Amino acid sequence: MSSRKHFPQVIVALAVGAALASCASRPQEHFYTVSTADHGSGEGAESQRIKLSPIVIPALIDRPQLVVRTDRHEVVVLENHRWAEPLSADLTRALGQDLRRSLPAFQIAEANAPSDRTKPVILDVEITDLISGPGPSTSLQASWVLHDRSRSCMRSGALAAQVPTQAGDDAIAGAYADAMSRLARAIAQTIPDGGLCAGD
Repeated sequence: MSSRKHFPQVIVALAVGAALASCASRPQEHFYTVSTADHGSGEGAESQRIKLSPIVIPALIDRPQLVVRTDRHEVVVLENHRWAEPLSADLTRALGQDLRRSLPAFQIAEANAPSDRTKPVILDVEITDLISGPGPSTSLQASWVLHDRSRSCMRSGALAAQVPTQAGDDAIAGAYADAMSRLARAIAQTIPDGGLCAGD
């Protein structure tokens, strides 16, 4: 009789043990961001306002998982290394942070920011290539157009760069952050100190 009494307890113990073993064998998931916790606007009262549209990114990297290139015609999706939020939103925030540092005399607002009475110029950015590998580098190809609402004033530019990247999957987010810093500096160099239409 005693063995029958303990039989349900044994079954429960085995089930719990199997569940714990399953959790222990499951690969740990890692989550990353390109942007930082710095949300300072750096806005001046009399500065011109630039509204940053959501960055357009390639379908290849527009997914929750990190993607690396291992060969000219091969990429690997890192299933257990994921972005903490949609990558386009994260890259847009990171670029906005870098633009505020590169253009302290301007207000940089994202597209979902509350509107005010000023007439902002609009910055549209498209990234056609942003991927790490093969090797210790991350490729970046991007273009941008800065314009007013009527498009009577426009400035555009493009950037192609190779960003040094450390070994390890966790270094990809840092490489993307460095890529956004380079892109922000390139954009800033095309904007006159007096504003979009200055000198036109």
